[in-house]
Amino acid sequence: MRISQLEIFVSAARNLSFTKAAKECFTVQSVVSQQITALESELGFSLFERTQKGILLTPAGERYYSDTVLLLDQLKENRDTAMQIANGICGTLKVGLAGANQAPFLQGLKRFYHDNPTVKILFPNVNTEHQLEELRSGFYDILHTAVFTMQGLENEIGFSERRISKLMVYMNEEHPLARHENISLEELACWPNIYATNPENAESVSTSKTIFDGSGITPVRTIYVRNQNINSLMLDFNVGVSVAPEELLPSMPRNVVSRPLENGRFQIELGWAYLRSNTNPALQRLVNYLDNRKFR
Repeated sequence: MRISQLEIFVSAARNLSFTKAAKECFTVQSVVSQQITALESELGFSLFERTQKGILLTPAGERYYSDTVLLLDQLKENRDTAMQIANGICGTLKVGLAGANQAPFLQGLKRFYHDNPTVKILFPNVNTEHQLEELRSGFYDILHTAVFTMQGLENEIGFSERRISKLMVYMNEEHPLARHENISLEELACWPNIYATNPENAESVSTSKTIFDGSGITPVRTIYVRNQNINSLMLDFNVGVSVAPEELLPSMPRNVVSRPLENGRFQIELGWAYLRSNTNPALQRLVNYLDNRKFR
């Protein structure tokens, strides 16, 4: 039994004519008659009653006709859905986020979802210390992170929507550093620095830690947290200070302020990281979308 046979049967049953069915199915009447006979032989019962005036559906044929119409409609819907998945128009996209304060970087993603509402987007939380491992395992398809955290992995990791961002020092508005217009590395090192990373994980790199590399300056104290949400909470409680991209200020608690670090000397490159080997069509569609549009 082939779909083409069912389509010929449905056309013949709807028109009660093999001649009209042949025209609709772009074939000849003899082929329609042969296909109906073959279908009846396979089913083991007659679909049509042949008379001198034409054809009529048998009671079994009437029931088979109504069921077959539904079946063909369902097959078409299944095909269309599968085609949408294959083209990335629908499906599931897992976007890793380290915290709600990454919202300022989601403009492109929001526009993508607006233009592709049939794509289901999930937001698994990024464990900062294991982000590379989680990306490789497929825990998420793509995540927003600093480009330097994937250094040396260019053949494995791709980046989309890369941008340069100025690094700022974040602190509670009641913190002594909030009275400064600009903060030096020496001043920053005098206070507990909050790092969203794990000191025992060699693959885990913190933006805050890298700014002290080669300076000979070490913070008086370091506080390690699992993600940016906890980082924001620590700032809200005035536990310490943190260094992060300037775009994050609107998503910080209201009593958190930012000040330039070394007159804006420190910058960071950010972007959406993904495995080049990931074959998820929805991911490929998002990457193409971000690469071909600007969301600044």
